[in-house]
Amino acid sequence: MAKKLYSEGLTGKVVIYDPSRPAAVTNPLANLDKVYFHSDLNYVGVAAVLEATVTHPARTRGGPATQHEYRQPNPVEGQVQSLTHNLGYVPHAIAFINDNMLPANTQIQHVGSSFRTVAIQLTTTNVAIYETSYVYQSDLPAINVHYRIVLFSPITPSGDKTLHITPERFIASKGKLDTEKNYIRRVATGTPNLWFSKGKTADVANGSFRIVTANGTTITRTPYSGAFAGEPGIGVEI
Repeated sequence: MAKKLYSEGLTGKVVIYDPSRPAAVTNPLANLDKVYFHSDLNYVGVAAVLEATVTHPARTRGGPATQHEYRQPNPVEGQVQSLTHNLGYVPHAIAFINDNMLPANTQIQHVGSSFRTVAIQLTTTNVAIYETSYVYQSDLPAINVHYRIVLFSPITPSGDKTLHITPERFIASKGKLDTEKNYIRRVATGTPNLWFSKGKTADVANGSFRIVTANGTTITRTPYSGAFAGEPGIGVEI
């Protein structure tokens, strides 16, 4: 597929697009399938990718094995892992749990009526992983869960270069596009590093729920009775 580079020295606009769609220069949002880069659009850089495999401890009722002898206190809440990034600001982030992009406080374990959920908290230096476990009739055994947390940084234009091209580096639109920066890129073919959701990911019916992740993984809790099928996500590489 052909690509064309267009730049305006006066305005600083830079566009890389498919020349079969000239309207991509003036109206990129309506022609995103033909745009490879457009300085009028906002881009997000990847500041860091943190990974860890966390052993979530067993959570038991701690009392007689009678039907209504629940753990006390219930739920059990607390931090189970802290990862350092030291970026100096609170970044935006997306957490992938076992390679699935799941919503905050999602369930990672379900045994009988007992379940365990997780969420992340961000500071200027760390990412903390928290769990909340509700222990009812069934104990929760220890489990290992792999986390991949992608931290983002805004791409802020600076300088006065509309275009800067050398054999080692390409800069466009005052640094909005820079080959020395790390960006998220859509993967048309092959195996993506990550998947992003672009639509509804969960449904509730009959007192329970179903989650369909961006890569098509389905998590259904009985007695869910709906027919939610989700929406295919977008595969990206970093």
